[in-house]
Amino acid sequence: MKKVLLVALLLICIFFACRKEEPSHPELVLRYADNQSTGYPTVEAAKYMAELVKKRTGGKIEIRIYPDSVLGSENSVMEQMTYGGIDMSRFSLGTLSRFFPELWTLQLPYLYTDSEHMWRVLDGDIGDMYLREMSGKGIIGLAWYDAGARSFYTRTPISSFASLQDLTIRVQENDMMSRTIELLGAEAVQIPYGDVYSALQKLRIDGAENNLPSYVFMDHNQAAPYFYQDEHFRLPEVVMISADAQKKVSAIDPGFVEIIEACARDSGVYERKLWQEEENRAYEKAVQSGVTFIIPSDEDMFALKQAMEPLYHELGQKEREIVERIRDT
Repeated sequence: MKKVLLVALLLICIFFACRKEEPSHPELVLRYADNQSTGYPTVEAAKYMAELVKKRTGGKIEIRIYPDSVLGSENSVMEQMTYGGIDMSRFSLGTLSRFFPELWTLQLPYLYTDSEHMWRVLDGDIGDMYLREMSGKGIIGLAWYDAGARSFYTRTPISSFASLQDLTIRVQENDMMSRTIELLGAEAVQIPYGDVYSALQKLRIDGAENNLPSYVFMDHNQAAPYFYQDEHFRLPEVVMISADAQKKVSAIDPGFVEIIEACARDSGVYERKLWQEEENRAYEKAVQSGVTFIIPSDEDMFALKQAMEPLYHELGQKEREIVERIRDT
């Protein structure tokens, strides 16, 4: 009996000696910036990623999320990340294209037939290739997030493709988006995301373009109640880490670099689910608030796509081949 007790006591001692407890304080804290508010799919997915990282690194690495642009605008955050001022963030392709011109191809209007088509592309070789190509200039691409499809919304009704002409439309601070609007015969105005509602109220612009959740989340539906659902852009977003932060992670444990990459990919899958749920909620809220949804006719869609042909003609040989691969996927 005594021998049994001694063996049991020995096993308990070995168990506690070998057990890896989470440290009371993390060895490394990473700051993660997002320009959206708490509750938005990208922010909630970032929180999920932070939970995974903490768990899989045994509490040695902690990611702290800073939403609502408290660390600066997307452009500001990107600049800070290049020299290690901010550790991680989620960026739109519109912002990233200023630093990585090769992303021009993925921003082409009407590039994908639907959401499923886009994810077949991004989850495959093409998506992996672009993540690798973005890993430079002090920042490293980790995973893709969904940002839905972007459509037009205006203060006055849009009855057809011709109704867009001569309107003043807000776009991101991105040349591709400005070109797209101008090819439709409208005037493009680059205004920061947080200033759009005020610009609509003060009649500085006739409308803007964005995805449905952002449209409702920022109350733009109150100022521009007509939603022309042409889905001209499907622009995924990218979770990134600064090269400086990745070196700090590797200094603690080289294996943690792959753990963070895996956690980012897992959070990307989670974010897609949240995004779909948010789109459904946003649609219901928009309808309840009195928004008028206009679905372009087949003739209008043909005219819209034809208007974009100059952008496709400007592509180089490599980019044209990528477009063909995307269309064949």
